Amino acid sequence: MNAERSEFTAGGAGALLVDTNLLVLFAVGTVNPNRIEHFKRTRQYLKTDFDLLLRFLEQFKRLYTVAHVLAEVSNLTDLSGSERQQARQVLKQTISLLEEPEMPSRRAAEHRLYERLGLVDAAIAAVARDHNCAVLTDDLDLYLALGRENVPVFNFTHLRAAAWGS
Repeated sequence: MNAERSEFTAGGAGALLVDTNLLVLFAVGTVNPNRIEHFKRTRQYLKTDFDLLLRFLEQFKRLYTVAHVLAEVSNLTDLSGSERQQARQVLKQTISLLEEPEMPSRRAAEHRLYERLGLVDAAIAAVARDHNCAVLTDDLDLYLALGRENVPVFNFTHLRAAAWGS
């Protein structure tokens, strides 16, 4: 079941795991919202998307991640100069707020989504299932796969479209 089919908002839901690209948006937007539309990893987003992301995250009591996602975020927040250091600090502070269950790569590679979607998405799926948390992603393949797995999932593109319509 796709979570946004039943309701647009999380409605005070308990837990959410945020996918890589949206954590990159969070880090870049926190450092400098004016960089969002110009930075190579976030240029598909607008400053208003960063605001939407913040509002959406506030609805959850617990935020989850996996080490695989954090490694990608760390690599993808390759801003230049002092902004790079700021992004590293934002990520460090964010890590301290996230629950990060252990997910060995060996176990993630055994998940049925591994063959099709790769290690990171398989780890996301396994943690979401194990810890009963929803997933926020803008990756259509992951969104569809999690929906087929009956993992509550929000597609950020859908959230953006709904916000534009309001």
